[in-house]
Amino acid sequence: MEKALRIILPIVILGLVYLVYDSIARPIREQKKIDRIEGKIIERMGKIKTAEFAYRDLKNSFASNFDTLIYALENERWPIVKAVGDPEDTTSVMTFDTSYISLYEHAFPMKDVDLDSIMYVPFNPKGAKFTLEANVISLNNTNVPVFRLADPDPYNPKRGLVLGDLSQPVYTGNWE
Repeated sequence: MEKALRIILPIVILGLVYLVYDSIARPIREQKKIDRIEGKIIERMGKIKTAEFAYRDLKNSFASNFDTLIYALENERWPIVKAVGDPEDTTSVMTFDTSYISLYEHAFPMKDVDLDSIMYVPFNPKGAKFTLEANVISLNNTNVPVFRLADPDPYNPKRGLVLGDLSQPVYTGNWE
C-alpha cells in the first residue's frame, strides 16, 4: 500500500500542477490570440479609414458603401498642382502645372493595400464584411461628413470594434 502511494501520489501531484498551470496559461494564450486577431482587424480598419479620408478629400463626403469607395480608388484621379515661380515676387509670372495620380496612389503611396479584400474582416471564418455607413450631419450650422465602420461579427464577444460615429464627427475607434 505504501509503495503504491509513493508511485501514485507523485503522478497525482504532477497532474494537479499541470491543471493549475493550464488554468492560468489558457486565458493568457487566448488573450494573446484575441490581441493578434484584433490587431489585424484594427490595421484593416485603419486602411479603410485612410481610403475614406482620401475619398472625402476628393468628393467632400464619405463613401457609404465599399463598391463606391473601391470604384473611386481605382478610377478617380487626384490633382497634384506644382507652382512655378515666386509668389512673393510681383515682377515675375507665376505658373501652375497640374498632373494627376490615382486616388489609390494618393491614399496609399506604398501601394500595399489589396482592394479586393479590403472589405472583409480578417480571420473571420464566415467571410464577414465590415459594415460601412456614411452620412452628413449639421453641426453648428455646418454640414459635416461622418462615417461608421464596424465589425459585424467580432472575434472578441466582449468588445465589437467600431470606427467613427454617425451622430458626431468622431473618426477614432473604440479601442483608442
